[in-house]
Amino acid sequence: MITDRPLYKITQYIYYFFMINFYFIICNILFFVAFYLADFTIKNILLFYVTLIPMGPSITAVLSTMGKLVREKDLSPTVDFFKAYKLNFVDTMKYWFIQLTILLILVIDIYYSINNSNILSPVFLIFIIVCIFIMIYAFPIISRFEVKIKNLFIISIYSNFKFPKATLLNASTIIAFGFIYFNLPSLSTLFSVSLIGYFIMYNLQKPLAYLESEMLQKHEE
Repeated sequence: MITDRPLYKITQYIYYFFMINFYFIICNILFFVAFYLADFTIKNILLFYVTLIPMGPSITAVLSTMGKLVREKDLSPTVDFFKAYKLNFVDTMKYWFIQLTILLILVIDIYYSINNSNILSPVFLIFIIVCIFIMIYAFPIISRFEVKIKNLFIISIYSNFKFPKATLLNASTIIAFGFIYFNLPSLSTLFSVSLIGYFIMYNLQKPLAYLESEMLQKHEE
């Protein structure tokens, strides 16, 4: 059958990646307009903060759809993306607002620390890196499980130490795609977010399966 041929499957995956990436951009159009029209400076930090607020649920939607693609090898891009967006909207916004606000404060602290030659600027930078590592697990966990905000932070921090290999793989994935974006921005814009989401969920198959079994065990107890 034609659907079993490699070329068909490759074309199908390209379509999946493109559509999920497209929906992500549409959901965050305000941020992308601000990103391309406004200077990325401390003076515009509140503008970027406000336009980034809607990004949380769309990140979860990307990871949810890419997680389904990893597990089931099939996808209905429009239905699955917006179903995940709606289903996880409230939980994601609770987490994302807290995390984004913390990042805003840390960026402002770094700016004024550097300008005032404050020795604490490296400390603030370390905190930002810690936040990013927490997000690497927090968003995938929200996309798969129903978890309270306090527990979400605890599980995400725990997972970074429990699964160091997956953590490093996902961190290197984000760095690699960041490098690709700065060298090929026009091409990578079409697929980068969905591809990052796919590789993150692919790398987290075992950690998420482990967390699922742990949650089921605690629920039964």
